[in-house]
Amino acid sequence: MTNLILTAALKGTFVLGAAWIATSLLRQRSADLRHRIWLAALVGFAVLLIPIAPPQTLRIVVDTSAAGIGTARVSARSVFVLPMLWSVIAALLLLRWGAGIFRLHRITRRSRQANGFRVSDAISTPMTWGAIRPVILFPAYVEDWPVEQRDVVIRHERAHIQRRDWLWQGFAQVMTAVFWFHPLVWLAAAQMRQEAEHAADDATLATGVHASDYADRLIAVARQLSGPSTIPGVAMVRKPALTSRIAAILDTTRTRTGTSLGARIGVVLVAVALLVPLGAFQDRNVYHVGEEGVASPSVTYRVEPSYTPEAKEGKIQGTVKLSLVVNSQGRADDINVTQSLDPGLDANAVAAVSQWLFKAGSKDGQPVDVAVAIEVNFRLL
Repeated sequence: MTNLILTAALKGTFVLGAAWIATSLLRQRSADLRHRIWLAALVGFAVLLIPIAPPQTLRIVVDTSAAGIGTARVSARSVFVLPMLWSVIAALLLLRWGAGIFRLHRITRRSRQANGFRVSDAISTPMTWGAIRPVILFPAYVEDWPVEQRDVVIRHERAHIQRRDWLWQGFAQVMTAVFWFHPLVWLAAAQMRQEAEHAADDATLATGVHASDYADRLIAVARQLSGPSTIPGVAMVRKPALTSRIAAILDTTRTRTGTSLGARIGVVLVAVALLVPLGAFQDRNVYHVGEEGVASPSVTYRVEPSYTPEAKEGKIQGTVKLSLVVNSQGRADDINVTQSLDPGLDANAVAAVSQWLFKAGSKDGQPVDVAVAIEVNFRLL
């Protein structure tokens, strides 16, 4: 799993880099277009996570018993530390996001109806959230505003609902959790959130709201902010981006129209044009058994994997599955555990197979790298 994520991260860097260049060149175009470019880039990044079924690999089955007891030459820590680190941090980020949604749900349930909208004392900025039945929440101080000032806020939040911004920002949150180690993913999520606010501002101004009045409402909300919020709603105001938003609202030269159908199709076509070659790109030319002219490798020297004392004492039995590449020199490369049994037994299997020697596979008579799957069956006799 981690290999798939790392490969997708490497390939996705080109996609996000292209999005950054495109949005920089289109700085004078509409915010809605730039938002769609960042969204297409993140969706493309996610598509790279979809595994493509590889051709047939050579399958080798090894049976081993508890007759030999030993310890792994490759420590269990080296085999599992990266997957475990990735899993823990990703889980914590997703848990924090889920806790924020739960808190937002509680705030919504405890909010009250006032003048046709929902009000809560637990928030300091207007916001919207929800994908199926979106909710607009107002902080309590908005009740004291005149109707026309509240109407400006409602128009802004409805623009977010029409654009499905909460759904897209939730998707970006999941992507940052999965690729927490990739700075460009965090940049893409932040830029997408910022462009969504600009696009909602443009949509609000397009309804006839005066730019100066709208800027005043944003400043009035900003004065009420009590600190950074971890609630995963689409907030009307976030202080770090307020200055640039006010400047954009008052800039009469900005393009405020939505993205045309032709431009939307263009964004999709460009994204596909980037993804197709990246999806086919291989870091190395690895052949598979069954391809025309490919002869499979064969084992010439084998080290039997051994049981660990802990596994024997715990009466652990089962199969460890490995994927690897037999290189053109007849050695095992890129050994990965695809089905785990026990940390010690997994490490012993990797350690043993890493010492194997093969007669290299070939294509049209020339030694080549060939994909191999190995099953190590641990049995207690």
